[in-house]
Amino acid sequence: MKPIVLLTHTIHPDAMRRLAEEAQVNVATATDQPSLCEQIAQASAVIVRTPLTPAVIRAGTQLKVVARHGVGLDYIPVATCTELGIPVVFTPNANTESVAEYAVGAMIALAHYFGPADRAVRGHAWARREGMVGLDLFGRTLGVLGMGRIGTRVAEICRTAFNMRVLGYDPFLTSEAIKARGADPVDLNELLAQAEFLTLHVPLNDSTHHILNAAAFSHVRQGVFLINAARGGLLDTAALAEAMRAGRVRGAALDVLEDEPPRQDNPLLSIDNIIFTPHSAALTEEALLRMGMDASEDILRVLRGESPLNCANPETLRSAC
Repeated sequence: MKPIVLLTHTIHPDAMRRLAEEAQVNVATATDQPSLCEQIAQASAVIVRTPLTPAVIRAGTQLKVVARHGVGLDYIPVATCTELGIPVVFTPNANTESVAEYAVGAMIALAHYFGPADRAVRGHAWARREGMVGLDLFGRTLGVLGMGRIGTRVAEICRTAFNMRVLGYDPFLTSEAIKARGADPVDLNELLAQAEFLTLHVPLNDSTHHILNAAAFSHVRQGVFLINAARGGLLDTAALAEAMRAGRVRGAALDVLEDEPPRQDNPLLSIDNIIFTPHSAALTEEALLRMGMDASEDILRVLRGESPLNCANPETLRSAC
């Protein structure tokens, strides 16, 4: 009898076909906690595309591996998995190019007022163009908050294509490591004070939650453009709204929000020069294929008794594999 792999949502068809060669693939019919607790009970593995609670993991009494379809491990209670001896695998290399391209594209769109300009034309307000004088990226200062795979790639693109000066801050890396990845290392306040474009690429955890709060926004360079394609919780929503109304932040591109989808009373929704996308920066054909296949292959490795390639809690592998 084939082991059961539960998917919280469908993944790339090629990856689903690959899983089906060695496992029974079930797609969740609902993703609320009671439904997932019921559906995960007989599963040997689960691929996660929505946040899971510790209760859901504990209901998976047959689980041998949990896979993140993506990079952000905040969707999975890793500590609970580790306590239960369940390996957590993820796909750290799958969406680097896609999200980096999104971040660079967002910089261009903000600097040239793509969002407000589109709305002006659709609203028969052609004359608004006089108030939409943008700026070139060439030679500007980029601040990269988080010099992991994606931040490093963004830095490379902007340095090469636009001759931008790149500053880097990463609470998890040394200055030497940041420099080796192509940025001038600075502390957080210096990054905020100098960056004309600021892009966020750190994981969300207790130490980075609201890393950009009211105090941080008081340090930003006047008129900075902000891009967040990492996690909504990195930003204090109310503080960002106030910073934009005060003109300290000139524009923002937000692929992620603290509440997804946003509540109707989210103060950012009424601010014009914000480009919103629905947590879709990594939703390219190539990234979805890589995420699906990488997650599937690591699941199958664990189910065969082999070690996965990318494990977030490797201390579990001795007992699992």
